[in-house]
Amino acid sequence: MTRQAAVDSLPWQHPAPSLAARTNRSEVRKREVRRHLGARPQFAGAGDRMYSDVIDAYHGETGLALAESAVAALDLAWRELLHTEPPDEYTDGTLYHKRQPLILRELAAHKLFGRLSEPVAGVPGVRVSPEEVIVCAYSSTMLLEEAVATLARPGGVIVYPEGLYKSSGIHVEKYGLRMQACPVAPDDSFKIDPELLASCLDYFAERGELCGVLLTLPGNPVFTEYSAEELLAIGRVLVTHGMPVICDMAFDCMVAQHIPIAALQIPTVDGVRRLYDQVLTITGNSKGYNAFGPCKLGAACSGNAEWLAEVRERLTISFQRESTHLARAVVEHTPADYFAHNRVRMLEQLDRAHGRIAAINARFDAKVIRPLGSRQGMFLTVVFDDALLDRACVATSAELEDLLLAGAGIDTVALDRTGSERLGVRFNVLAPRKAPGRESADLVDELFERLEQLIQQIGEGLTYPKVLAESGLPMLESAAAQ
Repeated sequence: MTRQAAVDSLPWQHPAPSLAARTNRSEVRKREVRRHLGARPQFAGAGDRMYSDVIDAYHGETGLALAESAVAALDLAWRELLHTEPPDEYTDGTLYHKRQPLILRELAAHKLFGRLSEPVAGVPGVRVSPEEVIVCAYSSTMLLEEAVATLARPGGVIVYPEGLYKSSGIHVEKYGLRMQACPVAPDDSFKIDPELLASCLDYFAERGELCGVLLTLPGNPVFTEYSAEELLAIGRVLVTHGMPVICDMAFDCMVAQHIPIAALQIPTVDGVRRLYDQVLTITGNSKGYNAFGPCKLGAACSGNAEWLAEVRERLTISFQRESTHLARAVVEHTPADYFAHNRVRMLEQLDRAHGRIAAINARFDAKVIRPLGSRQGMFLTVVFDDALLDRACVATSAELEDLLLAGAGIDTVALDRTGSERLGVRFNVLAPRKAPGRESADLVDELFERLEQLIQQIGEGLTYPKVLAESGLPMLESAAAQ
């Protein structure tokens, strides 16, 4: 088979489904299912045990408190704002600038992007300066949207390796861009395949459609560990194609080992190229720092000054000095050992979930559930045995998401929302909950007990259509019909 024939047989030859449509379909359906389940639904556990309410393993909150030192700093900041004279620097028009406060750019450069400077032995990294950082109030999502807007043009395509933030489609497709997934390695490692990525980029570049690349590193929904050599292979593909790259690095503080791709330097025939000059890296303080409300901020950095300026000009919502003061308190006063402690808690919870999966597989004497990727972060992504899903009459991850909610009361993220066609879902195993603000790590045991009981019932003849019929629910519409 020729190279072109091999490329022509790959999935990007066919129009990609709209991720925004899939996301909207999922959200509408979840509300519909919950209405049918009623106020206090009951679900089977082991033996004769019954559990009430839906377990929300869908949301992205960690359930972790702010660092104690950050809480103390926030208390002081609130008092300064509400009851006393603010500090003298509060009136500094540069430090507390309403569009791009210098104090937050300095903190972002040194703390939010600190790992770029010393990623791992043997990788020189990049020391980010405040002049190479832009910030926005409340959320990094706004930075993602404005960065995408700078790349948008009619008929344009954004390529992304399979697996990204569950609502990325809404934020990208609103600008008229088409999103195209590039499959990652077919095994459970979920690693980006440089050769597949190169072929996918070639295909759209040759047609004049390629606008850029969207990465999610560290991964969401699946975290995968990459060696420096593996990332260099991916980096060579990106440098060769020369397209702008947006990298969502929101989960950086949650993982112990991560080499930011923007920290790499790629040898070429024309000399060493810094990926930092091609990549816009976006993060924030809402996840790793567990910031909330007015204490949150988003940040982006790049060595491409023109691109950075273009995104900055699109950021029209100003910081209030009060929000700058509160966000500063969180970032400035959260120590490194806070992240290390939280990573230990996450690993313990992932180990707990993996133990439950191993026990389920042992009892069924088959790998009915398989985790993807590596044990880091707050999420666990699993795929289900094809034979099991065939018996359940489940053909897509959207139907699996629906079955888990209607049949076991477990709310999850279908992998089709993340651009993956694998038959699996993403669980928040760090902080599942039955109501907002009532996260509990212990609910993971109940979650997997309910899941095991559902698998048992499928073995006894229960199917997805039967679950829907018993609940009085209509069949799930395709995303294209929404």
